[in-house]
Amino acid sequence: MNMAKRQRVAVAGRAVWVVTGSLSQTINVCTPANKQGRYDWIVRLSLEFFVGAEDVEAFQTVEQLIEWLTEKKSGYVEKQPSEEFLDEEIAPPVARETASVSLDEIEWIEHAIRLTEMCIDELVWEFLEIPYLHRVEHSVHVRLYELLRTQPFLNRHFPIKGGMLTQPIHKEWPETEPRPEKGNRRGNFDLAVLSPARLQTIGVREFSEGRAEPAIVIEMGLNYCGGHLVSDAEKMINSSVRKGYLVHLVREQFEGANMHATIKELSKNPSIKVAYARYANGKKEIKLLNDPDVRSIV
Repeated sequence: MNMAKRQRVAVAGRAVWVVTGSLSQTINVCTPANKQGRYDWIVRLSLEFFVGAEDVEAFQTVEQLIEWLTEKKSGYVEKQPSEEFLDEEIAPPVARETASVSLDEIEWIEHAIRLTEMCIDELVWEFLEIPYLHRVEHSVHVRLYELLRTQPFLNRHFPIKGGMLTQPIHKEWPETEPRPEKGNRRGNFDLAVLSPARLQTIGVREFSEGRAEPAIVIEMGLNYCGGHLVSDAEKMINSSVRKGYLVHLVREQFEGANMHATIKELSKNPSIKVAYARYANGKKEIKLLNDPDVRSIV
């Protein structure tokens, strides 16, 4: 992340930063104030659709640039002018625990990981069997949440500091670290699982602000391009998640020729596992979390 190459160009009087990292590129269009870090548009591209600074500055308007990036380069729009942040304040990163993790917590997390992986694989199989069960991605989030809650080990109440009760599974849990492309704000993980021991270290206010590091983080995508998958991976890498899962589901969507290679590259990160399924014209592809490669299903 720190080795990203940054190039500044101009389009219609707007400063545009072309940032190229090890996994993807972002094209960042500044607000009219032209201050780095304050953007109207952020579009992420997989490196298979690499664009150079000279390609960007050739456009006469921002609108033409965005249209080209999304339609011709399979870009994923991470921010646009109408977007409102879920986190209103610019917040410092979550304080991480420096004390060693207890053996009981390690055992709890390891068991939670096994159950989470089982539920994710079940969701992926279900998608291939009934690819149109869900219309939108948020419905898929709800389905995975439902599967996790079927596990008695995870479907329990635990206290936070002060005695109030909560649960370990949470939707839209804030990221551990802020991201520059979000104006140094924290976005949200799709799903997160927190250990009981970690929950006991935070009070009501810290809980409400999402100031505890999750044991497990899950990011999901439905019918997105490869840029969305890479974006989710970099989101996890930025927050140094302990255990992260990327679930990429596609139906009738064109995939870049290097999608399988992208999945394999992301899977090299020891903290991240990728599950993938694609249904197109009756043909099925799948990669369960512990599969080495994507495979076809007859």
